[in-house]
Amino acid sequence: MSVKNTDLTNILDIETVERTSAWQSPIAAECAAFEEHRDVLLDKLRNGHKLGSKSDPFDATQTWHDLYHLAKFYFRERVITQQTMSVADSLKRLRQLARALRHARNLVDRAMRDDVQAPLSRAWLDTQKVTNPSPLILEIKEKKVNLTSELIRSIDKMKEAVEGLAALETAARGAVLATDILSKIGRPPLLGRDCIQGLARVYRTSTGAKPGRGDGPFADFAYEFMSAVGQTGFEHGSLTDAIQDAHQKFKPSWFDEEM
Repeated sequence: MSVKNTDLTNILDIETVERTSAWQSPIAAECAAFEEHRDVLLDKLRNGHKLGSKSDPFDATQTWHDLYHLAKFYFRERVITQQTMSVADSLKRLRQLARALRHARNLVDRAMRDDVQAPLSRAWLDTQKVTNPSPLILEIKEKKVNLTSELIRSIDKMKEAVEGLAALETAARGAVLATDILSKIGRPPLLGRDCIQGLARVYRTSTGAKPGRGDGPFADFAYEFMSAVGQTGFEHGSLTDAIQDAHQKFKPSWFDEEM
């Protein structure tokens, strides 16, 4: 049984990572700081190995290789996240869009009720390739049905376009509300689900023990990893909550009884 999710647990097996030298890498400083935690992290896993079912000696070299590459991909993911649009910028643009759509919808509603309606409708029919939609032409027997149907379809499309502005405004305002709620809720500076699954993989393959989902050796190991990658200022309980969440959202999971 293997974890099939496309996540950092699979990336650990990839050997063809970027081959730039440390001084060229934008994450060089973070990697160097992470290496200072090497002994502490390996000791956590070495102690777990003593409690596990593995008969082979603890492989410190391979274990550190896996941990180091997991940290590198974590750092790269963090850089990408920092480069994306901030929540504040997203809210600003969504509000601008909602206001513009409401303004456009109001202008169209007014136009459909005053003298602007006639030229607007004629111009719309021109865009729809509907020619000569006058009553005289519509009365010509051989063209009445086809031209009337075409005219009705074109007018219906115009109504749909007007209604679409209202729908887009509603969607934009809904996006503002959802984004605003998320920004107020906030998220603790915890590891992502895929990274927690990656740590569970390293723990399980190096110690032979199933990682626990509550307080215990695995949570202590994950806590040390978080400190090593610069994640601080969180409550220990929020870490175990994140571990539970990572397990529930990945099936199969490295926290399962059998792998």
